[in-house]
Amino acid sequence: MGASADPNKRGFITSLYRAVTRSYTELPYRLSRGAYGPPTWHYYFEVTRRCNLRCKMCQYIDWLQTVPTRIQADGELTTEEWLNVIDQTGRWSLITFTGGEVFVRKDFMQILEHACSKRRVHFISNATMLTEERAKRCVELAPKWFGGRGFNFAGISIDGTRDVHDVIRAQKGSFDKSIHGIKMLSKYRNEMGKKSPLIHINTVIQDESLDCLPEMPKIAQECGANVLNLLTETRVHDLPELGHVDPSSFSRDDFRQPRIDRKRLEDSLRATMAEAKKLGIEVRMPRMPFEEVINHYDQGYNLREFECRSIWSTLIVGAKGGVYPCWIQKVGNVREHSLKELRNNEIMRAFRQKRRESGFAVCRGCCEIEYRGKAADDKPAVISPTPEPENEESLAAK
Repeated sequence: MGASADPNKRGFITSLYRAVTRSYTELPYRLSRGAYGPPTWHYYFEVTRRCNLRCKMCQYIDWLQTVPTRIQADGELTTEEWLNVIDQTGRWSLITFTGGEVFVRKDFMQILEHACSKRRVHFISNATMLTEERAKRCVELAPKWFGGRGFNFAGISIDGTRDVHDVIRAQKGSFDKSIHGIKMLSKYRNEMGKKSPLIHINTVIQDESLDCLPEMPKIAQECGANVLNLLTETRVHDLPELGHVDPSSFSRDDFRQPRIDRKRLEDSLRATMAEAKKLGIEVRMPRMPFEEVINHYDQGYNLREFECRSIWSTLIVGAKGGVYPCWIQKVGNVREHSLKELRNNEIMRAFRQKRRESGFAVCRGCCEIEYRGKAADDKPAVISPTPEPENEESLAAK
């Protein structure tokens, strides 16, 4: 099978992140009988589940539509509690702020500034509330070069061309607002002569936007983004008990698996990759061979061929303080225990041990699981903007 572009080329930042995660977790993952993990180095802080949009594929869409807006903030960690949580993170760690929509919180800039003064920071946003003033301040918080303390990365969600995006996001004009936010970040980054924040556009691979997916690299280029990050759609968050019961109690029949015709999906992804290569935009895909991405939207893939290192190096703190190595297993709450106490508690270690032995049905579609099967080099499908000689590997290599 021919290929328009080599799927195993990676951008430098992507390669660095994945190499660090793998090397950092190698010894404890392989050798720790008690499943003890090293100090956490990547934190995901879900500062709120509230959002100003109602996206069709959102994991919280039912909650957003059924819980009255006036009480959605009840129980969220306060400003002071979030500042305290930030202070508990390691000196060299990376913090990702996510939601919901982070800018729905009126105190988010205060939280962001505190984190940037201490750690390396990344946020994920729809950017519709990223005003010019906020964008300028965000770039002021960025280091001149990647890796320094401050605001290093911005992930902005765009799900298609203008009309398609607005339908998926259920708000007319949301595309233009998001693109404006990205342009403001890019504008001030250039004016201040900085390389950061690196801007990546997050696009969920879904049936509604598949036909316009090849247009996304051009959209990324025109608004000043550096990376197009394609994400698999997953519906496991539709399970109301997720995170609070044994994850092995779920089967793949308990949640709806997204489906897309194989040929249509393959044609769209190949066209997207070819366009990205032509324009010099890096395309980042899940950590698996191209064929397994196709399988996800067809009969599914064999979870025995995937491992998870993230739960050895990552902690998630939810909007109400719940702590998770991943959303399928809660291990405690920051209102009751410190992050240090929770990262190797009994629940955490039992979960790591069980996940190390085999996968769970609810792991399907996760961005963090990594292929370890019989592919040529275990690398994910990623296109680098830097031209390199073509090799003979097929995109569907297994």
